[in-house]
Amino acid sequence: MDIKDLIPIPDLLEAKNVLVIFPHPDDAELTAGGTVALLTSKGAKVSYCSATDGSMGSFDPSMTREKIAAIRKEEQVRAAETLGVRDIHWLGFSDGFLPDIETVRRKMVAVIRLVKPDFIITLDPWLTYEAHPDHRKTAMAAVEAAMYAPFPLAYPDDIKEGQEPHSVDGIAFAVSSHPNTVIDITETWERKIAACLCHKSQFQEPVWKNVFGPILTAKSAEIGRKIGAAFGEDFKVMTTTHLHIFADAWQV
Repeated sequence: MDIKDLIPIPDLLEAKNVLVIFPHPDDAELTAGGTVALLTSKGAKVSYCSATDGSMGSFDPSMTREKIAAIRKEEQVRAAETLGVRDIHWLGFSDGFLPDIETVRRKMVAVIRLVKPDFIITLDPWLTYEAHPDHRKTAMAAVEAAMYAPFPLAYPDDIKEGQEPHSVDGIAFAVSSHPNTVIDITETWERKIAACLCHKSQFQEPVWKNVFGPILTAKSAEIGRKIGAAFGEDFKVMTTTHLHIFADAWQV
């Protein structure tokens, strides 16, 4: 019997309640926007959790952190609505200066216990060559929060406030070096692009047309070819069992 038979990989597209945890406004759309649109079109509830306020996201020296944070929050709301998402949780940490993982983890546990998702989508904290500390910390905090959320003795003060312990069925890591699931997003490709373009402060027309647009299109087409689709998004889908003392986790 194969280990995959003992601990099967859950089906992301069968999820009914999904929490997408991401470092900055725009990360959810870029990495998983097509899948989010598919889920909401199937009737799933999808909630967002942004770890930071996006307040470092400008190359304009006359811009202030407060102003760009407000702009990016509005952009994120519009982008989420484009994909059918209306529930957004803001942890409020400063972009570029996310604190230690333990501090972030506690806030994420509270969100998980409140939303009670059966699936979490986040980035892969073990992505080779990932240099952005917000990406690494957010993803690792999300994984640890998923592990801690079921235990009543982890952050018991939250439970006194009515947030019951909660276990997730699966975690889907976007932008992973070892994906095991490919989602056909051909039918939601245009919605994904429309959602990305809501982030006007990040993707001004020349930058999108000459850099981000071509790269995203080429990569999504490359992923899609794995399953004979025009466009795809891939994920490393696992359970919390795979993420605890499991030597073969990388090849699941």
